[in-house]
Amino acid sequence: MISLRAVSIARSMTRSALCSSACTQQYIIKSPSQQKRGFSLNSINMVDPRRVVSFDDISKYTQQSDKVIIDVRNPDEVASTGKIPSSINIPLGNVEPALKSMSDEQFRQHYQRNKPQPSSELIFYCKSGRRACQALDKALQLGYSNSKTYVGSWDEWSSKSGQK
Repeated sequence: MISLRAVSIARSMTRSALCSSACTQQYIIKSPSQQKRGFSLNSINMVDPRRVVSFDDISKYTQQSDKVIIDVRNPDEVASTGKIPSSINIPLGNVEPALKSMSDEQFRQHYQRNKPQPSSELIFYCKSGRRACQALDKALQLGYSNSKTYVGSWDEWSSKSGQK
C-alpha cells in the first residue's frame, strides 16, 4: 500500500516529471481508503529514478567533459536567465534532428563540441523539467541509452547555485 506521503510526493512530481513510456515506470495507487478520502489519481507515470540526476550530481558533471549537459529551452529563455556551466543549448524541437540527422562535423560547427555517441551520457534540463523529460524520451528512442534528466532543471539550479 502506498502511504499518503507517497501520494503527495507523486502529485507534486507530476508537473515536472511526466514523460512517455520510454523513460517511465507506472505506479498504481489502489487503496480504497485513499480513494474515499478524495484521491482520484489511479496511476501516474514518473521518470524512472535511474534516469534522474540530482543537483549535487549536475554540479559535479559541469566539471566532467565526458558528460553532455543539454539545455532544451528556447534560446531567448537561455539569453534572459543564463545556463548551467558547460551545457549546450539544443532547443527541444531540435534534439531529434541534432542527434539523428546532423553529421559529426555539422554538430561540432553548430554546438562547438563533438557530437555525442549513443553510449555517451546525456543529461537534459529545461526550466522546470517537463521538456527535459520529453528530450530524454527522444534520446532514448534514438538509442542514447545512457541519457538522464535533471528534473529540478533551471528552477532548482538557479535557486541552489545562486545563479539567476
